[in-house]
Amino acid sequence: MTSLQEEILSGIHDLAREQFVMILSDECEKVLRDIFEEYCPKRVLEIGSAIGYSSSIMALSSECVIDTIEKDEERIVRAKELWRRLGVDDKIKVYQGDSDKILQEVIAGKTYDFVFIDAAKSAYKRQLELLLPYIQKGGIILCDDVLYLGLVKGDSYPPHKHRTIVRNMREFLAYVESSEQLELTLIEEGNGIAVIKVL
Repeated sequence: MTSLQEEILSGIHDLAREQFVMILSDECEKVLRDIFEEYCPKRVLEIGSAIGYSSSIMALSSECVIDTIEKDEERIVRAKELWRRLGVDDKIKVYQGDSDKILQEVIAGKTYDFVFIDAAKSAYKRQLELLLPYIQKGGIILCDDVLYLGLVKGDSYPPHKHRTIVRNMREFLAYVESSEQLELTLIEEGNGIAVIKVL
C-alpha cells in the first residue's frame, strides 16, 4: 500500500466518522489488516460494502478478488469512486441488493477463503449457515459488532429496542461455539469481534 493510498483511506475513514457512516470499527480494522498480513486471502466475500472502506483495505493488502454486497445505491456509488481512486476497482465486484435475498445467487459455484460479515446483525447466523459449504477448510470468517453495545455477554435481559438483535447475536455465538466445524476467537475490544476458522 502506497503512502498516497493510505492518505486517501485515512481521509475516507475520518469522513465516515464525521458523517456517522457505518464502517468497521478501528479495532476490527486492526484485526482485518493482521489477518490479511498473515493469511493473504485470495478469494473474498464481504457482506456490507458501505462506502467501500473495508474492501479497499482488503484489496490493497492481498492479491485477492472480492465479491461484496450492498443494498444502498448511494453508498455503492461512493464505494466505486473510492475503488477507482485507489486503483483497485478491477479487483472488486459489487452486487446491489438485500444480502438475505441475493447471497445464494452471489456465492453459487464459488469458494472463498475469507468472509467479512458486517451488515444486518440479526442475519449473522443464518448467513453463516448458508455460507459454510462455500468456505474452504482453513478459511476465516470475520464478524464485527458481535457483542453489540456490551449487551450480548451474559444472560441479562436487554432493553426492549435491542432485544431481537441481542437474542440473535447470542444464538449466533452459541452456534459457532458448539460447532465442531468451527473454531471461535472472540475479541472483546470495540463492539466485539469474532474471528472464526473453518476446520
